[in-house]
Amino acid sequence: MRKALSSAIFLIIMLIVLLSVLIPALLIFNSTPIYSSQGQIAGTGYQQLQKNEENQVFRGNPNIYYNSSLMPYIEFLYNSIPYPLNITQIYYFNGSTWVPALKNSILLAENQNIYLPRAAFNQPILIVSSQANFYFLNPNTSVTTVTISGPAGKVPVYVTAFVINGSKVIPVSIQVVLGANPSLFTPQVYYLNPGTYSISDKNGSIIFLQGYGLTAIFQNWTIVGNGNLNSPSKLSTTFTVTGPLVLTAIYKAQLQEFTVVINSSNLPLGSSINQNNNQVTLTSLNNTIPVLIDNKQYNIGSTGLQLQLTYGYHIIQFPSYYNITFNYTSTKYQGAYNVMPIKNGILLKNGKVTIQGGQINCYQFTSLSTNTSKINIINSYTVFVNGSGKIIGNYQLDQTYYLVIAENYFYFPQGIWASYNSTPVNISIEGQLLQVQVLGTNQVINLGNIKNYVPQKIYFKSGTELEIILDNLQNLSGNFEIVKVGNNIGTNYIGLRSYPQNVTIYNLTYTNGYTYYPTSQRGNYGIMYINSPLILINYEKWEYGAIPNGGNNG
Repeated sequence: MRKALSSAIFLIIMLIVLLSVLIPALLIFNSTPIYSSQGQIAGTGYQQLQKNEENQVFRGNPNIYYNSSLMPYIEFLYNSIPYPLNITQIYYFNGSTWVPALKNSILLAENQNIYLPRAAFNQPILIVSSQANFYFLNPNTSVTTVTISGPAGKVPVYVTAFVINGSKVIPVSIQVVLGANPSLFTPQVYYLNPGTYSISDKNGSIIFLQGYGLTAIFQNWTIVGNGNLNSPSKLSTTFTVTGPLVLTAIYKAQLQEFTVVINSSNLPLGSSINQNNNQVTLTSLNNTIPVLIDNKQYNIGSTGLQLQLTYGYHIIQFPSYYNITFNYTSTKYQGAYNVMPIKNGILLKNGKVTIQGGQINCYQFTSLSTNTSKINIINSYTVFVNGSGKIIGNYQLDQTYYLVIAENYFYFPQGIWASYNSTPVNISIEGQLLQVQVLGTNQVINLGNIKNYVPQKIYFKSGTELEIILDNLQNLSGNFEIVKVGNNIGTNYIGLRSYPQNVTIYNLTYTNGYTYYPTSQRGNYGIMYINSPLILINYEKWEYGAIPNGGNNG
């Protein structure tokens, strides 16, 4: 009986012990998913805080401005309820690496300026926040350039590049390949898992800064943040990342200079050309040609331009086409002395007739050339300078254009004149009455005075043929008193009408002009050949008896 009782008691005790072990174990095992969810919630919360800070800063709360004066400082200005911003470090670039500027973190909750060392003057800076956001600023800019934040668990790696030009730091864009990522241009943000990665500068050891006219040579990589760098002096290297960091490729500008003369060939700048056995002289009105050298414009004359160019690549951009205008002087044509109505743009002196701006030559750029092996011509606009010498922009004549001067000449019949007129009636008055067609095309052009006493000037391509197809009448409104010889009483009119007489064409390669009469057979009389400057005078006589206003119709 006692034995049975002790067995029951033993079983009860064992059950109590078993329950005391299983129940806590069950509670522990069941609590594991709760801990995992807490970790996910914490990670999501951290990412939200990081993004919230970024949104606040980019909305200007605070507005961050980098004043790069001789005493550089960063201005933090709040425009609304302050958002606390914890700055853990500020880096400035000293020409070769990133230098920390803070000894301790700073918590911002009001307007405040953070002063930087004098060495930070005119250098880019990098602000790191406690939320692992990076804010990159060039001198005298606000935070708008780069913010580093990314997926939870990933590490932001910011890759950039600078060229050191003396005491200046110039941001540049280079092509890099980081790990298995595709080739991209800096500045660039990558989000990586902690570990070791390769990075390659695909631009090679030499880059050219066109806007500065500088060639720079790769020096090294530099790193700031949580990680380390292997073989920093190689274009392709590896780095280890454990937290946010910045990788910077450093180039150094080559400042060795050479004397280079830049000139053009086959362009008559500020000079004269003799043609037709010295019967025609062309005097250039263009003394220079504009040339872009490393994105800066220069005006190059006939003797060229001497510059000090640094070692390396340079961009020399001559205009693809360039027009030169000439005064056209002829000693052959004497008939122009009889062209009395023409004054504007024609000079008669010492047996010579000069048409100002009478010819335009269009020259086409063909190539760059040099006189030395120290200068290498890469293409039609790029050179590589490794010594002193000459660079020449070569041109060839592409097309010639001649000036046509068209003018009206109105006159009264013999023995008739206007004793009163409310508007000009004699000689060179307004009216484009002559119509010509460009042979071989459907193009019809009106020629004549564009306004009173101002002849029309128009250029045509050499070899163009113009046919006169119509010579219009001119109806002139106004008040006029017309008088006949021997009649002291004039007749009043409110309008005059002209009648075409002839068109005289003066070609400066002929000894005399030729005349087209509207009533004659056309043939060659109505065709103008453009092989020199032309002077056209459209002669029209008033039929004074038109539209009488009382009195006799004379």
